[in-house]
Amino acid sequence: MQITAKNGGTSGARRRVILAGSGVLLVIIVLGGVWFVTRPPRGSTSTPSSHSMSASAVAPPANASADAATSTPTELQVELAADDLKKAQIRASKVTTGTTAAKLRVPGIVKPNEYRQVHVTSLVGGVVKQVPVILGDRVRRGQPLAVIFSSELADAQTQYLAHLAQLEADHKKLERTQNLVRLGAASKQEEEEVAATHAAHEAEVRASLERLKLLGAGGEQIATLKRAGQIDPNFTVPAPISGVVLSRTANLGLVVNTAQELFTVADLSSVWVIASVNEKDFASVRVGSAASITAPAYAGRAWKGRAAYIQPQVDPTTRTAQARIEVVNPREILLIDMYVDVEFTSESTVGPVVPEAAVQSIGERQFVFLPVKDSEGSFAMRQVRLGPLSNGFYPVLEGLKADNIVVTAGSFILKAEAVRQHPDLR
Repeated sequence: MQITAKNGGTSGARRRVILAGSGVLLVIIVLGGVWFVTRPPRGSTSTPSSHSMSASAVAPPANASADAATSTPTELQVELAADDLKKAQIRASKVTTGTTAAKLRVPGIVKPNEYRQVHVTSLVGGVVKQVPVILGDRVRRGQPLAVIFSSELADAQTQYLAHLAQLEADHKKLERTQNLVRLGAASKQEEEEVAATHAAHEAEVRASLERLKLLGAGGEQIATLKRAGQIDPNFTVPAPISGVVLSRTANLGLVVNTAQELFTVADLSSVWVIASVNEKDFASVRVGSAASITAPAYAGRAWKGRAAYIQPQVDPTTRTAQARIEVVNPREILLIDMYVDVEFTSESTVGPVVPEAAVQSIGERQFVFLPVKDSEGSFAMRQVRLGPLSNGFYPVLEGLKADNIVVTAGSFILKAEAVRQHPDLR
């Protein structure tokens, strides 16, 4: 019984193997038949059809066409229907060549000419005894502004007189020693010792004299000190220039030192006008630009000057830079911190100009509209860079050439249509 079961299992396995091999053979025969029917004729080559070639050439990938469109930017166009075009009454004119001299009006303020303004200090420390001037006084150069009692000056004078007296005594001693040497009553060594002491005292006198000069003592005061031998501790603070006293901090009894400012004296026959120029107008003002200054207080009067300096830094808050104009003020009627108007006139330039009516601003950009040739109702929108307005015309710096045709009448309507048709312009 065990042998019979083993033979039955063996014959079943063989039957399954034979059936699987027959299935594989059948599949191979079917595939071979399909290949035989569909294979191309012998001698022919497999090439893509002309239709597929033209399609691939005409229709590039979507990303390729997008890159091409962005790499070659074109001007935006504004389209007007026939009825709208008639209502707009569009008029155009050629860009011409002209001469422009732009004018720019900005606010200004009067300041002292700092090259003619002096902050006065004392050369010695001490106590203020007299102040003969007040604010607003006109003073002359050398005129006393204050008198200071100074122990420092007194010590310097005392030292000078002491060294001077010692030098005179040494000089007499040197003369006696030289006479004794000639008589043989003194040695040469003694004479040399006295001469060395005399030279040292001469050096001390020169040093004390220089100290007196550094403390402001003049030649006449030193001569008086030598002649009278009397110390004067009072130091006079003189006016360094002729002008007006703009500030005074010296008062009676004030203890001062050499670093302390006592007065400010300014010559107001020449003043500075500081004008604030907006960042967008920097191209209109340069060093040497002519300027006309007017003041509300003096109607019908103008002062002339030129920009002598332009601040090389923009104020981060106001976005302005300061231009300095030096103005002659002989009658001194331009007062410090007075508000004035400054009108700059730029040099005349020759180049393309466009009428003011042709220019429209959108945000911080300026545009003009050019009729599209052979397309009625179509207008190209072009961004331009312009100079300051002069006599109704803008000088063209970039974007247009002479003989270009631009819309003048009706450009505002085209601007409105451009913003409506291209919302991204806002």
